[in-house]
Amino acid sequence: MRKIDRSQHHIVSVLMWSIWKNRNNKVWNDTNETCQSICERASTLLASWTSVQNTKRVLTTEQNVQEVAHWTKPPPGRYKCNVDATFFESMDMVGVGICIRDEHMAFVLARMECFTPMLEVDTGDALGLLTAMQWVKDLQLYNMDFEVDSKMVVDSIYGKQLGVSNFSVTIKDCIHLLCTDLVNSDVKFIRRQANEVAHSLAREAPSIASFHILYYIPSCIEPIIINEMH
Repeated sequence: MRKIDRSQHHIVSVLMWSIWKNRNNKVWNDTNETCQSICERASTLLASWTSVQNTKRVLTTEQNVQEVAHWTKPPPGRYKCNVDATFFESMDMVGVGICIRDEHMAFVLARMECFTPMLEVDTGDALGLLTAMQWVKDLQLYNMDFEVDSKMVVDSIYGKQLGVSNFSVTIKDCIHLLCTDLVNSDVKFIRRQANEVAHSLAREAPSIASFHILYYIPSCIEPIIINEMH
C-alpha cells in the first residue's frame, strides 16, 4: 500500500476483500470464481460505496445540534428507524432499542434486544445500528433513514479513517450494508431529545429473555410517540 499511488488505495482494498471472499466461498461452499468475477465484484462494491459517499456530507456538531433537536417525520415514501443502546454495568449487558415509523408518523415496528458482555459505549452504539440495519434488510424496507445519537458512529461511517478495533469492524459492516442492500438508506446524527423512543426501548430491553419484536406500541413509549405526533 505504501508503494502504490494513494488514489489506488480504495481499489486495492476492495480487491483484497473480494479475493478473501472468494477464498471463503471455496472453503465453505466449494465454489470457484473467475478472476473476472472477483474483479467485477470489487468494482461494483467500490462504485456503490463511492456513490453513497458522494450523496452524503458530514455535518459539524454545531450544525447537527441546530438541525435535529426534536423528532421529525421522514419525507414521503421513506421510513425512519431510531436506534439507541443503553449500558447496564451491574448486569454486564447492553440493551438496544429500535423503532420504525413511517411518513405519517405512524408506528410500524419496534425491537428490543440485549447483548452480553458489556461493550465500550461507541462499540455498543455501532452494534445497535448494525442490528437495526440487518433487521431492516430482512424486512425489505430499503428507503430508510436511520437516526442515532452517537456522533462518533455517524462520523466514522461517513469519512473518518477506520482501524482494526471491534468498533471499526462493526462500522465496516454497517458501511457494507449501506453500499449493497441499503443503498437508498442513510444514517443521521440526532440529539438525545429526538431519540427518546429508542432510548426508552433500550432501557426496557433487560426485562426480556431474548430479542423481542413489538407489533403494537408498548406502554413504555406510547406517551412519547403521542407527544411527538403533536
